[in-house]
Amino acid sequence: MRDLAHSLDCALVTVSQAYELLAARGRVLSRVGKGTYVAPPPKSDERFARRWEPDVGRFARAQRLEGVFEQLTRATEAGTITLAAAHPAPETFPLHDFGRALSRTLADDPPEVMQYRSSTGDDQLCETLAAALRRRGCNAEANDVIVCSGAQQAADIVATVLLEERSVVASESPAYSGTLGVFDARGVTYVEVRGDEDGVRSDDVERVFAEYRPRLFYVNPISQNPTGAVLPARRAKQIVAFARRYDVVVLEDQTGWELTYDGPAPAPLAAHDSDGRVIVMESLSKSVFPALRIGYLYAKGAIAEALEVAKIRADVFTSTLTQRALWRFMDSPAYPRHLRAARTLYRERRDAFVEALTRAVPWAEIRAPAAGVNVWLPLPRRVSTQAAFDACAREGVLVMPAEPFYPTRVGPPALRLSFGHLSVEEAREGIARLGRALAKVIGSQVTT
Repeated sequence: MRDLAHSLDCALVTVSQAYELLAARGRVLSRVGKGTYVAPPPKSDERFARRWEPDVGRFARAQRLEGVFEQLTRATEAGTITLAAAHPAPETFPLHDFGRALSRTLADDPPEVMQYRSSTGDDQLCETLAAALRRRGCNAEANDVIVCSGAQQAADIVATVLLEERSVVASESPAYSGTLGVFDARGVTYVEVRGDEDGVRSDDVERVFAEYRPRLFYVNPISQNPTGAVLPARRAKQIVAFARRYDVVVLEDQTGWELTYDGPAPAPLAAHDSDGRVIVMESLSKSVFPALRIGYLYAKGAIAEALEVAKIRADVFTSTLTQRALWRFMDSPAYPRHLRAARTLYRERRDAFVEALTRAVPWAEIRAPAAGVNVWLPLPRRVSTQAAFDACAREGVLVMPAEPFYPTRVGPPALRLSFGHLSVEEAREGIARLGRALAKVIGSQVTT
């Protein structure tokens, strides 16, 4: 080793470490008193002599937003306005009041509360969430609630329990792409259920249930993402009756129900459920702020027990510190005050957004969303969504194309436009750019 170190003009320790690395990789054999020799090649039948690589194409499903994320990264470019984000307004985030709740949690809760917990949720937060469901007509108890790390995890837990390869999933169309992406990863088969300006159509729900007998039906009845529709109560009752008749489990996404503008939000589908086949999923990202990463599942009976086991297996428990602070915040007068202020702000932004959009694209049928922060913009049938998406990007405004929101990724051309995080002035400028881009696309389509 000394001779090698001298010839290479390096330290002896460097040569020694190199030999140790070669030995660890099986390239050399060292024998005390005899020296170090090149190791013979491994025998063909030696275990792990051949490397195994996973079949990534088989395990990884096609990305629902493939090709879209790359374009949306342009949102960081100077001067770009994004109508694609569906983000809440940072000025609505109740950081001061939540900070007080967090400080009280650290000051008042004993250290034992912050210990490891094999729990599906903090008892007091679960009771607060259950009480909110009871006020909306559900027969909810605290032990029916499973606190999750956001709605995405909640959806994944439901998929873990109920779905397998080629399970038939009925879904309203369009539907929230994030949940569809979770189902995609399970290799499910979709059946689309048609909707109208009031959400999913109950007559088509019955048709699909009777013909395809799906394992699960996914619906976003209030603050529907991407359309902003609110499902009428009569349809909700009919859907639950059909689910009972045809033995279908329903997953209803109640995210954003607090942001209902033109009247009180209807009761959840679960309020009409008498045999435990409706699961409620909700994220608090839109109603409080996204950094919470808190959501929950509400379920009863055998399904609830299976969901609890799957949640504990996924990550043992969701942050107790965050749960305790959220409970204190939701149990204080600051929470309803925050919701009232957020609804007022979003209603003003919605009205200004729809007014500007109606002027910019007079050819379009635009429906003001009854809830949420999104507007669904149908395009002329002859217009390519991709062409509209690209033209808008060239004008410095980013939009979300319709295809990721269709369960089968095929449907009429449309764009989802989001206004929640934009000031009225920013939104108007973004819509002006959108109008110019779509005028060019429509004009080129006509001339060709």
